[in-house]
Amino acid sequence: MPTITIQVVTIDNKKYLTVNQMSAMTNKSTQTIYTLINKGNSIRKIKVLKLVDRLLIPYTELTEFPFTYCGGANSKQSIYHYDEQGKVIEDDNDGKE
Repeated sequence: MPTITIQVVTIDNKKYLTVNQMSAMTNKSTQTIYTLINKGNSIRKIKVLKLVDRLLIPYTELTEFPFTYCGGANSKQSIYHYDEQGKVIEDDNDGKE
C-alpha cells in the first residue's frame, strides 16, 4: 500500500485538513466526508472551518471524530476512530461517547 504524504494547512497555529486529505487519510470517498460534514452520523457531524469557499477540517477530527459502522449505530462496539497515521482504532471503552 503506497504511503500518502499529507501537507496540513496551518491557520493561527491550528492544523487543518482539506476534505480530500481527510478522505485519503480515512480511506473514505470525498462524498462520504461531505455527508459526515453536512448530516453527520448517529453521534455527531464532523466539525469544519468555513474559509471563503473552502471547508477545512480541524486535524483533531481525524482522531476524535466517532466514526460508526453501517447498521450498528446503536451498538457500543460500532464506534471506531483513526490514529494520526490514518489507521483504525477500535473503541473499547464501553460506550464512553
